[in-house]
Amino acid sequence: MKILHYTLGFAPYRSGGLMRYACDLMAAQKELGHEVTAFYPGSISIFKKRCTVVHETVRKGISVYEIVNPLPVPLLYGVKDIDSMMNERNLNEASFNQMLDETMPDILHVHTLMGLPKRYLHIAHDRGIRIVYTSHDYFGLCPKVNLIDNNGKICDDACDKRCSLCNMDAKSTWFLRTRNMKCLVPLKGLARRIKR
Repeated sequence: MKILHYTLGFAPYRSGGLMRYACDLMAAQKELGHEVTAFYPGSISIFKKRCTVVHETVRKGISVYEIVNPLPVPLLYGVKDIDSMMNERNLNEASFNQMLDETMPDILHVHTLMGLPKRYLHIAHDRGIRIVYTSHDYFGLCPKVNLIDNNGKICDDACDKRCSLCNMDAKSTWFLRTRNMKCLVPLKGLARRIKR
């Protein structure tokens, strides 16, 4: 079987449970003889404005594609500008179709909705690719991803008014895009070491 995974990325660019789970699952599927491919929301290009899928590398026999200029990835920072999370005007559909032509997946396994253009799901569906979704976070329900409100309490009554209040102090789209730039990965590692 040919399986295409959409995940948040790979170490050292990303860390955490979702990344580890997806990597372990892909490795196990590869070991069982499946053809495994992955793609993720990656870097921001200051030279090219379009959201484009490019082949990045091969990791442990798994071909990896990157979305350059993906939709913003909020992680735990929330969403201040909802329109930026859904803006697909600069979407290069041909690059996504090219990846699908190259990999010919039977299944698209989505591990998060962060950074993923909704149009990609429509394209995969229209091509007859089965879509599986594993919810590792609450991003589909909570712009802050974790159902914790701005007072640090569990949110058990999500609604548009409460979400608006909770995300009033969320980071800007500019911050989210800058924070997710790959060139900053070494600085993030340094900041973690300094905190210890």
